[in-house]
Amino acid sequence: MGNEQFDPDPFALYTATGELPADDVLRLFADRRARYAVVYLADHPTPTLEELADVIAAKDASVEGTIATPADRDRVRIRLYHAILPKLESLGFITYDGETNAVTETDIPPVVIDALGVTDRSS
Repeated sequence: MGNEQFDPDPFALYTATGELPADDVLRLFADRRARYAVVYLADHPTPTLEELADVIAAKDASVEGTIATPADRDRVRIRLYHAILPKLESLGFITYDGETNAVTETDIPPVVIDALGVTDRSS
């Protein structure tokens, strides 16, 4: 995750949801950390919870112009574990193994990434 800029298009997200519950998708993507997670997962489909927390805490710090602390990383990890990853799994975007704390499979529709309005995405 480098210098991606996000300009989500709510209508495009709503349209991209297809058969998924649109309200759940829109509510999830209202959280910037969920957006960061999805973008990272699209390029790195099998990260551990720790790796994802590190990346998202660093992205948050970069956007805010601060330095990520261990406490920041822990808050992100807890949010990922209890809210973001379970919701992504319930929507069918990922498979998450709670025993190994790793994402084992990622199936994020490209139309969702496009609807998030990500620019300067690196592979």
